[in-house]
Amino acid sequence: MDKWRCETVEELDAAIGRYGPGILYRGQTRHYAGADDQPSLSTSFQRHGCVPDLMIKWTYYAKRALQHLVRGWKETDDAATNQAILQHYGFRSFFLDASGNPRVAAWFASNRFESKNVINMVEDCFEDPVWLRTLNARFVPAEEVGHLYLISQKALRQRGIQAVHLLEIATNEGTPRYVRQDAYMVGPLVQSGLHGDCLVAHITAPSEVLRDFAGDCSAEWLFPEPSDDPVYAELLAMPWEKLRHLPDSGIEAFRRSLELPEYSYHLRKHMPPRSAMYRPFWTRDLTPPSDCQAAPQMQMAQVLCGSTLYHGVSAPCFVLPELNKLLSIYDEISIELDGLVYHGMGTRYGKGVGMVKMPGEVVCVFEYGVDHPGLRIMEVRRFYGMHYRIDTEGSWQRILHEEDCACGSDHADNFRLLGRVDIALKDGWIERVAPGLYLQKDVDPTSDPKATWGEPY
Repeated sequence: MDKWRCETVEELDAAIGRYGPGILYRGQTRHYAGADDQPSLSTSFQRHGCVPDLMIKWTYYAKRALQHLVRGWKETDDAATNQAILQHYGFRSFFLDASGNPRVAAWFASNRFESKNVINMVEDCFEDPVWLRTLNARFVPAEEVGHLYLISQKALRQRGIQAVHLLEIATNEGTPRYVRQDAYMVGPLVQSGLHGDCLVAHITAPSEVLRDFAGDCSAEWLFPEPSDDPVYAELLAMPWEKLRHLPDSGIEAFRRSLELPEYSYHLRKHMPPRSAMYRPFWTRDLTPPSDCQAAPQMQMAQVLCGSTLYHGVSAPCFVLPELNKLLSIYDEISIELDGLVYHGMGTRYGKGVGMVKMPGEVVCVFEYGVDHPGLRIMEVRRFYGMHYRIDTEGSWQRILHEEDCACGSDHADNFRLLGRVDIALKDGWIERVAPGLYLQKDVDPTSDPKATWGEPY
């Protein structure tokens, strides 16, 4: 690996120009040395560790953003694509950031990231006051020497390491930050950081030289506002979640369900109705509307679970022995999340997946949700589902039905969830705690009293 010390923009430009095409660039304000004084280029997971619950939730919503926004995107096992959103909008991954543009890397090598939590008092759409916690971030000019690392794409290929160009993830409108940054994802790097053999040069230069070389690059350009970046807008639209275990001060405090760095102020004094502020609640503690209320002779079971199980990753499963057993006892089963599922439907959010027996030995699998503007629960309702019969082998077979959902989706996510729930029932991760009530371990079955106060919706 070559080492260069550059004191002027001209020297920096000449050093970079020596290496021609096939090079990726990474900029850092600090150098971390590994064995034999080789640069230690590690992933955010290697530096900070993995938080499984948050990882699962971030991954779920990253995929949903891709589904909503990316032209021709189909879910794949491409880990780099799936983790690109996590890495570039505030969470962690097993990949290393790089850029195809040396000027972008020079900007990151000469500007230091800072962040802090800030509490803001606002009102919801009904003018009820709340505290909202945001993670405010900024880049400030560094004063010390910066570092540019030149990565050989040929060497990456020889070691079987991906270098995925994120320009492949093109949205229908706008320009996501990873496009502005000409970003690549290098990895996955699970056991160790990037091997030194993949580096062809380590260039150092004073920060002011790197900033001059970066030219028109700026935080405003590299991190565009949600009005320009549809992925950022999608993630900022997630519901807020109540900060639990705080002393009661009379005004409740909430954080974003995906707490991501914000480089400018995105709150309003009067928050819009689509800004849901979720207090933990279970629909069993609400008075159900007429179309969800079981007839007196119907028996209903409720399964309460957390985000790890609900948002987990698995293949659709159509053989569900444990749920089949419950359906032999109950007429309806609801699987409910301790949270809201964002679908980009204004003030409507998913809350769970249900199964109900219908005439003719038919079972309807559907999603149900809530209308939740601001702090208030306005309505619980069912969305259309798909219809099935369970054959003699216990396998669920799709049938056509006049009440099938007409959205065009196969609703495979529902059967991914049902498969995970079936395994959890078998393994004892979900247990029966009362007649008709099944609870995932470590999930609190109580509702926040403030969520269920007031007149029945």
